[in-house]
Amino acid sequence: MPKQTFFNLPDEKRAKIIDAAIEEFAVNGYAQTSINSIVERAEIAKGSIYQYFEDKKDFYLYLVSFVKESYMSHRAKFVGNVSAQPFRETLLRTMLFFREFQEKYPAQVHFYFAMVGDTSIPFDEEISQIMTEPSLDYMREIIKRAQKTSEIREDIDMEMLVFDLVVLITGFQQASVSRAMGDYYDIDGRDVDTLRENANSLLDIVFDGIAAR
Repeated sequence: MPKQTFFNLPDEKRAKIIDAAIEEFAVNGYAQTSINSIVERAEIAKGSIYQYFEDKKDFYLYLVSFVKESYMSHRAKFVGNVSAQPFRETLLRTMLFFREFQEKYPAQVHFYFAMVGDTSIPFDEEISQIMTEPSLDYMREIIKRAQKTSEIREDIDMEMLVFDLVVLITGFQQASVSRAMGDYYDIDGRDVDTLRENANSLLDIVFDGIAAR
């Protein structure tokens, strides 16, 4: 994680360094991105990065955390007060918000997709922990709330349901901003109303089940 010297920087300079690094890693991947290319894009002295981070790995993990925190902050604003709305509405808003996040922070989403597909990263378990644990915790909490309000059964295997919903929603979010994935799964992220219909159709399957009746 960053040294205090990084947080002592003016906000504008710190943001410039973060933006430069996100763009470099997104375009070139972890292995092919050098500290030199980042400092050149950020227009800072070559040795200055090591005043802020231990090494390239330390810098990259900070960016992963930065993007995840940005994601969670935007999700909280978009989803709203989960205790004041039905469980299904919370799930629906969680599925839909990623499209708006992509429009507001396209570079961060580009970084995210590049990270997911980057096989050159040798510390993927650390990345998985940063990216996955907060999503599991978020889903676990809203499921517990839904059980308390009798919106879903209490005898459901909590951890299995958490896993299933996180995987389902993550896949939908990815398809909502990826033209290739959207076309393949017939999910149209270009139109908000159509995307909402797509999300509701998927939630119908979740809530109604797939077994014949």
